[in-house]
Amino acid sequence: MTKNAKKTGKKNTVTKRTIELITNGTVIDHIDPDAVFKIVRILRIDECDDQVTVGNNLKSKYFGRKGIIKVENVFLTEEDVNKVSVISPHVTMNIIKDYEVVKKFKSKLPPTVEGIIACNNPNCITNIEGIRTRFKVKADDPLALFCTYCERTMHREDIEVRHIRR
Repeated sequence: MTKNAKKTGKKNTVTKRTIELITNGTVIDHIDPDAVFKIVRILRIDECDDQVTVGNNLKSKYFGRKGIIKVENVFLTEEDVNKVSVISPHVTMNIIKDYEVVKKFKSKLPPTVEGIIACNNPNCITNIEGIRTRFKVKADDPLALFCTYCERTMHREDIEVRHIRR
């Protein structure tokens, strides 16, 4: 019996399945389950022509539940990583080359978040004149972002993420 099989009395049945490895690309792990599909949308992973694997509400030793996204032949930019860290602060990024993890790091919020999220103040100049947004990170947990234009403070539940242009 393999380590993934369970003895049931009748037959050995598989209780776990493995997800196919990617040759080259990015694995975003330990995603807050409520953020998985937001990340898929904002990074436009749903438009990717290469292999994509999305898992949600998976068991996690550290968080109870988690999400994971694997994207073949996509390597995130610094702006991509910043956007992910605003949506789900505890993710682990894995860069894969020739089936091996060549770089692994935790995402972290930069001191300033620019052009990633929209200000929720409809009278903010960034919403009226289309100016690139700029927020100072006042606190990580719970997240508090201060708009440098209209001086409104936003929290994680207030965030509306803008798409990254590829």
